[in-house]
Amino acid sequence: MLFGFNEWFRSAEAAAGVHVIGLVTTGTTLLDWDEAVTFFGLGTPHAMGLRITAGCSSAMLIIPLLLVGAGFMLSRRSTVPRILAGTGIGAILLVITNQVRIGLIASFSQKWGSEGFGWAHTVVGSLLSLVGVAASVTALLLVAMRRRKPSGRLEGAPL
Repeated sequence: MLFGFNEWFRSAEAAAGVHVIGLVTTGTTLLDWDEAVTFFGLGTPHAMGLRITAGCSSAMLIIPLLLVGAGFMLSRRSTVPRILAGTGIGAILLVITNQVRIGLIASFSQKWGSEGFGWAHTVVGSLLSLVGVAASVTALLLVAMRRRKPSGRLEGAPL
């Protein structure tokens, strides 16, 4: 579904990005839903726009996480509700991380222009994405693989 609704998902990320970018930049922000573009700094000499492309969307990171969750379901090492919960928490972490990344890119771009964009998008943003991926996989593992509480019954003890 993330592939089929990728345009909608990217526009939703851009819409959320309007609010995040508004917190870290000066000027007015504006959304072009159809093009998944968030404009910021409007009314200042540093007005710019960020387009959320397929490669910059958190969807491209969520899809592998879904595959990991599906692998856990095949292995039967955990329950389906735990795997779904862990995958959901991991996906939310990826979306949040990507929103922080978008805000960082906008902030750096407004302060340092194209050089700031390059650093924020390529170097710092990539490192942030790696942290987000590690956190999402860790969340999936912790939720899906946590041990069940003991039933209070001793092994081998008569009932």
